[in-house]
Amino acid sequence: MANGAGGSITPFFTIWTEPSATIRRIVETDPTRNVIALAAIGPAVGALANQWSKALGETAKLSVLWPIEVAFAVAFAAVLGVVSLFISGAILRWSGGLLGGVASRVEMRAALAWSQMPAIAAEVILLMAVLQGIPIPHPTAAAMLQIDPPFYKVGVVEGVLAIWGSIVALYCIAEVHRFSAWRAFCTTLIPALIAMVVIGFIVWVVYVLMNH
Repeated sequence: MANGAGGSITPFFTIWTEPSATIRRIVETDPTRNVIALAAIGPAVGALANQWSKALGETAKLSVLWPIEVAFAVAFAAVLGVVSLFISGAILRWSGGLLGGVASRVEMRAALAWSQMPAIAAEVILLMAVLQGIPIPHPTAAAMLQIDPPFYKVGVVEGVLAIWGSIVALYCIAEVHRFSAWRAFCTTLIPALIAMVVIGFIVWVVYVLMNH
């Protein structure tokens, strides 16, 4: 079962309902399998959906270079997704280690990449909605959101998948670090708290210098 899970489509389904067992089978067979692809697909599809949504209301203004612009945006988003995976993997390995976690960087990247399945599904649904003519809400000059009624249903699905994805990610992080989901939650909070403290300190220093 373990060997089969690492080389079949099974993990793409079981990661939704059995994240701990699934990510354990993956890291024990081939922790690098599909990791780069999973990190790139979600952002790439999201970028494509955004570009297509913008084009819905600007058909007459589209440049002949628009297909190239779309390709560049999608490629850039994919690369950014992979870079973010490596950075996040290193950070969460470190913060989890503070709480007794034992995951390697490779294992952490696997956990983060495979837990992106709900997010990828959300981006695919968003793209399908856009292809059907439902634009993504965008800020107006008055800083308000113009939301087409059909998009509310899409928004609900996106919200559910976001929550589901967060839960899957916590269990995957917990499994590779070999501790509880609560510690995994704290693992994700540590970098955010440190960032808040650093930003707060920088703001305070700037404020003091400007009012000295």
